[in-house]
Amino acid sequence: MKPGYTDNSNKTNRSSPQSPAKKRVYLVQPGYVYGDEKKSAYLPYAAGTLAAYAFSRKDISGSYEFGGFICFFEDIEKAVSELKDAGIVGFSNYVWNYKYNCDLARELKKENPDCIVIFGGHQIARGKTTLDELGFADFLIFGEGEIIFASLLKTILNNGDYSAVAGISYRDENGRICETAGEPCPLSDYPSPYLTGMFDSLLQNNPDISFSALFETNRGCPFRCAYCDWGTTKDRIKMFPLERVFAEIDWFASHKIVSCFAADANFGMFERDEQIARKLIESRRQTGYPEHFDATYAKSDNPRVLKIACDMFNAGLSNGPSISFQSLNPATLKAIGRENMTPENFVLALKKYEESGIRPYSEIILGLPEETYESFTNGIGELLRLGQHSYIDIFRCEILSNSLLADDEIRKKYQIKTVKVPSTLHHVSEEESKKSYGFSEVVVSTSSMPPDNMLKANLFSMTIQSCHHMGLTKYIAMYLHREHGVEYSLFYRRLTDFLLNKNSDFRIMKNIFSGYLNGEGELSFTDKRFGAITWFPEEAFFLRSVENRKNFYADLKEFVEPFINDENLASQLLRFQSMFCVTPDAATIQESFDFDFYSFFFCGKDYVENKKTTVTITPFKYSDWQECAVRTVWFGRRRGMTNAFISNNGISVK
Repeated sequence: MKPGYTDNSNKTNRSSPQSPAKKRVYLVQPGYVYGDEKKSAYLPYAAGTLAAYAFSRKDISGSYEFGGFICFFEDIEKAVSELKDAGIVGFSNYVWNYKYNCDLARELKKENPDCIVIFGGHQIARGKTTLDELGFADFLIFGEGEIIFASLLKTILNNGDYSAVAGISYRDENGRICETAGEPCPLSDYPSPYLTGMFDSLLQNNPDISFSALFETNRGCPFRCAYCDWGTTKDRIKMFPLERVFAEIDWFASHKIVSCFAADANFGMFERDEQIARKLIESRRQTGYPEHFDATYAKSDNPRVLKIACDMFNAGLSNGPSISFQSLNPATLKAIGRENMTPENFVLALKKYEESGIRPYSEIILGLPEETYESFTNGIGELLRLGQHSYIDIFRCEILSNSLLADDEIRKKYQIKTVKVPSTLHHVSEEESKKSYGFSEVVVSTSSMPPDNMLKANLFSMTIQSCHHMGLTKYIAMYLHREHGVEYSLFYRRLTDFLLNKNSDFRIMKNIFSGYLNGEGELSFTDKRFGAITWFPEEAFFLRSVENRKNFYADLKEFVEPFINDENLASQLLRFQSMFCVTPDAATIQESFDFDFYSFFFCGKDYVENKKTTVTITPFKYSDWQECAVRTVWFGRRRGMTNAFISNNGISVK
């Protein structure tokens, strides 16, 4: 094996004594701890890669000692105390931890002015982040950090010329801020933080936490999507040796890593990705680990992605991939530098996945350049028309520091306006949700979508997710589209307006969105009936509507009847739809109809036959509303668990 593929005993232990002649180096990459009784967290992979590369070099390991990682959001005072012997502290920054890192570094400098503070990571952007802004930092690192960090450590050790270190910002002897040009990184074979033992002490010292792992099989992206901070990379894609990738998978198994996420920009793009998938499947079958695998799959119409996704699904490693679009508006796609698969190929892909029992979901971004309210709603309607009834994840456009959208000229061209909102967790206690360790810069208007339309688009998104994909009105919309030619976008635009006028819960959620888009609040809501945790607005609206489903569907009758001339059919369609709402009640639900709705929706029949049927559903029993909400909405909304039929399969028709 090549050097770096076995444990070279670079163990880390913060309690080990520091040699008097050596500076101690720490790395900070804090992340969230999820769960209550059963806790989980991600290993600090980015920081680990810096440490693994730097301390694989004898000139650094012989002159510095590695103190370890801070990878949780600890109390600032406690964290400063843990860093009291630090000579150098490097901070890996992203949107969710940037504020915390700044607060910690500021206090660290007060307690230990001689400590050298280095800031790097995705949040640190040339021309956007400066040492003027971060007065407590001594150096900034731009771009890939392994070589730069090691070079900087060596230069600090030798009191060398910082202008010779590529890709940094520093202050010269006169206090003037200087920046050096970056250089393409030639390496594609970094030492692995897993295989060099960088995380061994972290695992040993935290036995109560189930750690998840990121791993890279390659680095780089050939695409330049403007919203993504991969989009600014111009280097070739660097392929990490398969020997290293396979060894890391073995490490995941031997250390019982439950979940791993491939950090590749386009997993499935390369032929060898099938080998990697087979290795993961083999590891799962032989050792039980990892239990779950996820990835950002290649965007193009790629048969390899389909095969990998099906193999992963059949092995129990993955629930299914995303078939992402981000927008269906040609002007928007041109503005962001993106191409989507054709509608025809999308329909074929959906069919193949469904034949394999897989429910792929899609992604759309709200707030991109050139997107209008009409193009946004029509685009989602088009995805529904093409058959995407499993799930559409709708994200609000966020300006990432190293993305093309962060460029001042592009902001000006498209009149992009943003607000900074706290980066908070959902499905946590209200107290925990108020702890903000970072911030997100969210687009609230553009030249093509002014503020009032942005609010309308957010409310439309909530209607789509709660009413269609979580199942409050899914079959009603499908019936009207197939039998009466009602476009999905029209149906849900009108439903959004109706709910605003008729439904008090919907208006509550509207106020949450209004505050959020004005930078005055968070997208979260708490209802003690469903547990003392926070929910996204669409989740909260769905849960409250299901809990009050009798009144919800009574009101909805007023909305549906103008679409359908037959009052009896409309009434029975509403009754059929309401059967599929998941509740804690385990009682068998049986309804008789004059129409064969079941064959129309589930058996591919072309029309609703005038035929008496009796539908029986035996739902899964949940102990209470809290358990029902957690299992079906929090854990299961993408998998269709909010639908009583999908979640249980206990259905019969006669």
